[in-house]
Amino acid sequence: MKALYFLFILVFTATLSFAQAPAAKVDFCGQQYELPAGATLVSPYEVRGPGYDLILMYINPADLRNGAPAEYTKQRVKKMKGKELQEISCFIQETPAKAFKFAYPTDKGLSYEMLAYGITKGQPVMIQLTLEVDPYNNLEIPEFARQFVHFDK
Repeated sequence: MKALYFLFILVFTATLSFAQAPAAKVDFCGQQYELPAGATLVSPYEVRGPGYDLILMYINPADLRNGAPAEYTKQRVKKMKGKELQEISCFIQETPAKAFKFAYPTDKGLSYEMLAYGITKGQPVMIQLTLEVDPYNNLEIPEFARQFVHFDK
């Protein structure tokens, strides 16, 4: 009887712990962001959602000063066989930033990548946003990703 009771308690607590699993969150510059429905946390700094992939990166201040984001972008364009590389202005969490944007072919058509970089909350960062549509304005950037990078205030 004790074994049966113990088994019941074990199953009950296991079920309860699964039912109350904490919502997945991504940490960026000391702030937690809860993932929206339909999005998955690929790694602590990568989110995959419907129609987008978002990677949040911290970089060294010296790398930012020495042009590492531009070099990284050139390597990505070459690796992905990208075209139409453009330098654009944007905001990373309300702080003015710079970005590169380019398109590259995939088996589903074209994908568009935006690589934004700058300093926000005192931390040098780079954000890689891959979309299925060409981001001309904030409407093309998914709501979750707009918390990190967007075109206008």
